[in-house]
Amino acid sequence: MGLLYSLKSKKAQNAIESCRRCHWHCRGYTSFLSLLFLLCSLNVAFGQASILDKVISIQKQNTTLYEALNLVSRKADCLFIYESETIQSDKKVKLHAETQALRIVLDELLSDPSLEYKVLGKHILICKADKVLPVNTVQAEVGARDTLKNVIIGGHIYDKENKAAIPYATVGIVEENLGTVTNNDGVFRIKIPTRLIGTSLVVSHLGYMSQAIPVRLLNEQKVDLYLDRRVISIQEVIIRYIDPEVIIGKAMERLKANYSLDPVYLTTFYREGVRKNNKYISYSEAVFRIYKSPFTAGEHADQVKLLKSRKVKDTNPSDTVLVKLKAGVESALLLDIVKNIPGFLDLEPPSEYTYKYSDLVSYNAKDAYAVTFIQKDGLKKPLYAGTVYIEKEGFALLGADFEINPDYMDLAADALVLKKSGRLKVKLEKITYSVSYMPFNGRYYLGHVRCEIKIKTRLKNHLSSDNFYTFLELATCSIDTAGVEKFPKQETMKPGIVFSDQPYNISDAFWGDFNTIAPEAKLSEALSKIIGRIEEIH
Repeated sequence: MGLLYSLKSKKAQNAIESCRRCHWHCRGYTSFLSLLFLLCSLNVAFGQASILDKVISIQKQNTTLYEALNLVSRKADCLFIYESETIQSDKKVKLHAETQALRIVLDELLSDPSLEYKVLGKHILICKADKVLPVNTVQAEVGARDTLKNVIIGGHIYDKENKAAIPYATVGIVEENLGTVTNNDGVFRIKIPTRLIGTSLVVSHLGYMSQAIPVRLLNEQKVDLYLDRRVISIQEVIIRYIDPEVIIGKAMERLKANYSLDPVYLTTFYREGVRKNNKYISYSEAVFRIYKSPFTAGEHADQVKLLKSRKVKDTNPSDTVLVKLKAGVESALLLDIVKNIPGFLDLEPPSEYTYKYSDLVSYNAKDAYAVTFIQKDGLKKPLYAGTVYIEKEGFALLGADFEINPDYMDLAADALVLKKSGRLKVKLEKITYSVSYMPFNGRYYLGHVRCEIKIKTRLKNHLSSDNFYTFLELATCSIDTAGVEKFPKQETMKPGIVFSDQPYNISDAFWGDFNTIAPEAKLSEALSKIIGRIEEIH
């Protein structure tokens, strides 16, 4: 599993073809601070009085609590934050406000005396009264806590229009480059050092308006956040022909301006899993410290130090392992398409791809050109098809979503799968990749990569078949640019060998202060069953 198809450009491929013909291309200021905190508290108190006393009027109507709160939000120019388990957003309510204060409107809508409101700016958190902490109390607690302690925030990210979960949304503190991503269910859980409680948690995703919420407001809360879709106004669209190859060419020319020429440390969370039919047979997680070499260095110049890991297997003698997929963090690192430039970003003739300008989109709050690509007609080999996103102003490569061309999937099988049985027939059904970059101090760094593979296997002379689903995912949780040096050789690990044999511990406390990606609901259920079975055996 992993990067199962080399991303090398034609130029890199030709350089090694002669010796490896079988490879594929592919912070004294105490008084001042005390006064500052006091002023902040006074400002917040004033904000609470003003926004909750704001008078609004809404025509009488029957609707759901969710839609009612959205309408009230627009009328009062505020943003409500709550958890669906606390508020029954789907229940039917009667909404009617005739020059009434916002507080009264909310009390009538919610009809729950156990609920209280906490306000910061235009943000209103609705939660149980026993969960509400005054802002000055939170600040006092911050001063008393050990600086190593964290504020823990969790919840779901949804599309505001259709309430669909938004997977792989970025959640974090932008100025500190600390964060994580939502899982496939739109769930996130993030640990933020108390020293950063005065910052804002920013949520962003392709095609949506970014949302920034004060960490102080979300302290130790579990909330549902809804993102508005970002629509590019017609004034932002230049009605003229846009040459997609020119866009890609400019992105390649500006690599040195947009990406780091110095090494950095990336603290990353990595996970990979294998599911056979509807049962997970292997799942692993790890936190790595990665010495990320400049993008101009060779593709194997990065170093990996394992900080913590856990894994679980659910196999038995009768469940023979017939397929072994290439795996390891090395596969994830090779998806850094700025360092390991793929063929679809190589415009040197003869070009193997056809490009098309698709749209102007919002990519993590930045306007970006979306350029689609597919291999040219007549090329009978498994190349890529997908979309690359390039920043409109600075031509930074923000990310890409692509796959092996479905028309030539069968030709990729031999290079992507290591078979243990000659009697096994393997059919690749889908291989998709996603990579995105995150901004920090004027440069972009590898932020998130994911690979998913679907395979069907069948033994010769057998009618039944098995479906395998594998994935790997790596997310950068923090970036450190100070005092970056290579790791001593004895501290590094071979990139292709990822995990220790430490048994899987399902407790979140296992990770300590590290940020992770929350497992999906179905995955959590599957792991619980596997762990229970292992405990029974031992």
